[in-house]
Amino acid sequence: MNKCLKILLVLLVCIVVFSGCADNQDVPSESGYAINQGSPEESEDIMAKDDLPGVQDEDKQGSSAVSKHPDKDKQGSSSKSSYTDEDTGKSTAAATSPYYCTLLITCSTIFDNMDDFDQSKLEVLPEDGIVYTAEKVEFHEGDSAFDVLLRETRAGNIHMEFVNTPIYNSAYIEGINNIYEFDAGPLSGWMYRVNEKFPNYGSSRYQLVDGDRVEWIYTCNLGRDIGGDWNAQNGGENQ
Repeated sequence: MNKCLKILLVLLVCIVVFSGCADNQDVPSESGYAINQGSPEESEDIMAKDDLPGVQDEDKQGSSAVSKHPDKDKQGSSSKSSYTDEDTGKSTAAATSPYYCTLLITCSTIFDNMDDFDQSKLEVLPEDGIVYTAEKVEFHEGDSAFDVLLRETRAGNIHMEFVNTPIYNSAYIEGINNIYEFDAGPLSGWMYRVNEKFPNYGSSRYQLVDGDRVEWIYTCNLGRDIGGDWNAQNGGENQ
């Protein structure tokens, strides 16, 4: 009987000792690897933030110089805007203040040469000879006398036909309002005048300035009948 009790006591002591050892192994050490690794939840959160598109570290965002509104920044850095003129095809810088010139288109000289005028064109000949009444029109910086003519005739639905002449590096006006060169004789055609003077080079090359007066005039005698002797100026009628 005494032996049995001793054996039971020894077994109980062994059980208590083994139980204590097992508890000590489950408690993580303060200097153990579990603290250095961090908790699994923290690791997943950090990875998730790094992997999310568009989410950046606040320090990185603060050091970035890229603007969130590049279009507004570009607009603020320039006082001019660009656009392409639909009629002339030019890329034009819009000036802060507009430019104006006066435009006139007339063929009144034909009335003094009706015998030479093509009678089939009588219906397109204006009663007063004025195709485009003198009017102040807006133009863009860098526009030529030809640019204004092209834009305004299209805007007014007025017929105008021209050809580009590489030899003169300019456009040549063949007809306006269906009245063409040679319709009033072999020396007839269209000429242009700016501020009462006939330039001796093409209208595409004449750059306008604010306040200019541009006139397109039909001549029946190479300019002699309108004050612009074509031969004396060493140039074409409107090249």
